[in-house]
Amino acid sequence: MCRLNPLKEEDRIRLIGDLLCKGILCSPARRTAAAGPVGRPEPDCTEPEQRIVDYLQRHEAAAPSELRAVLNLSRTRTYHALQRLLLSRQIVTNGGRTSAAAYRLADFDPSRN
Repeated sequence: MCRLNPLKEEDRIRLIGDLLCKGILCSPARRTAAAGPVGRPEPDCTEPEQRIVDYLQRHEAAAPSELRAVLNLSRTRTYHALQRLLLSRQIVTNGGRTSAAAYRLADFDPSRN
């Protein structure tokens, strides 16, 4: 029987903290309190499109690799979210390929930073 190495105490505490943060950020009570007027749906905290738009509101442009790293998204989810945002004309691309590709909001205003 092969025994796995147990987690170090600091790693265990970090993982528990990460899970608690995710649970708090996605809790229904928090979404209800922050929803504002009744009947206005709160965007799901796991929606990659909304997370990308929020990030691009604070930054002029971003490459897909940057979005993946910062928002902790998979390559596939990032690609699909970017395609949906492009089709809805919320973002535009610089036309670059692979590492030269960058995306920005269609109506980016630098004074909002």
